[in-house]
Amino acid sequence: MKKLIALLLIAVFCLPMFASCGKMVIVAEKESAGEEVVTKDDYFSDMDYTAVDSQAKALMEVKSGTADGCVVDYVCSIGMIGEGTDYADLTVVKNLSFADEQYGIAFRKGSSATVARVNAAIKTLLDNGTLATIASKYKLSEQLITAVDTTATYDENATDAEWEYLQEKGELIIGITLFAPMNYKDNNNELTGFETEFSKAVCEILGLQYKFQEITWSAKETELSAKNIDCIWNGMTINEERATNMAISVPYLANKQVLVVKSGNEGKYSAK
Repeated sequence: MKKLIALLLIAVFCLPMFASCGKMVIVAEKESAGEEVVTKDDYFSDMDYTAVDSQAKALMEVKSGTADGCVVDYVCSIGMIGEGTDYADLTVVKNLSFADEQYGIAFRKGSSATVARVNAAIKTLLDNGTLATIASKYKLSEQLITAVDTTATYDENATDAEWEYLQEKGELIIGITLFAPMNYKDNNNELTGFETEFSKAVCEILGLQYKFQEITWSAKETELSAKNIDCIWNGMTINEERATNMAISVPYLANKQVLVVKSGNEGKYSAK
């Protein structure tokens, strides 16, 4: 009788564990738009989710087989997977995308005049074709937002305490994470990418030197408020919460979240 009870207890505790073994495992960068999709979209409700510290790590988990798929920025998939990359055996599940969104540059709250100057610089780069040239170089032409937001402030002479602070030190510290095609190291270990060239062009117009500071994405707001960085310029999705707590530029790139899996496994996933 005691043996029977023991066996029943084992079954009660172990069955849930065995039941979860068949679940697909999905990963995404912690506190990213991808994580928001996985944790809130019903499509992933019957899958197990694990947070990782970067989009590159998410791709690595899928490549190594420790995860079945990952949700990342579409622009990340353009630069980091497919032929000629370290993740040539990964692919985007077609006809399945989530959370259409737009990227913006975030500054400390109250920096409206600084953002107005940045907006004016972005408009200049759009008007003279420089931004289109940079986008084309990194295969982002279709994502580039060329329509100017008529509600935004564009004032190359605006000033505020933040702008005076930046002018005094003569430098803009740009918070980034490394992922192609936005900010990444080339074969010579030099920082390059769409955001890298874009931010340099804006700084030239503003008359500021630039310094790139690698950050942990989940700590970006803390880094900004502590003045360890002056802006977040790294494929940051504009949302209501961020627009409330930070000063954000006009949108410059369109993005969406996509599911990346090993090539050949796409058939396991379809629109629900």
